[in-house]
Amino acid sequence: MLGYHPYSKEQQLYQKKKKGKNKDFSSAVKLAIFKRDRYMCVKCGNHLIDSVPHHITYKSQGGMGNKRNGATVCRRCHNWAHHKCEGPYGEQSSEGRKWFEDWRNRKLNKAGDLK
Repeated sequence: MLGYHPYSKEQQLYQKKKKGKNKDFSSAVKLAIFKRDRYMCVKCGNHLIDSVPHHITYKSQGGMGNKRNGATVCRRCHNWAHHKCEGPYGEQSSEGRKWFEDWRNRKLNKAGDLK
């Protein structure tokens, strides 16, 4: 959902960004996510993975760059998570985001991976 922005688009583009909590994955967190997921897509098992994990809770919605918010994905599953295509097994494009949220709740809570 887009929020209300009292400034013009030009003002928003050129204003200095506030430094806050890091929403990008650090190199150490990326490596930890890839190792946890065994260097394969958590959805389809493909070993041709994106170089950056998928943010399960999007950065634009406050998702942080921590291990619990990341998932190793291939390009197709990453696009599916962002509603850009059907899933790897023909799932509707609208189901991708929910699948990753459910995966996090099932797999990471069970494994005690809360960080």
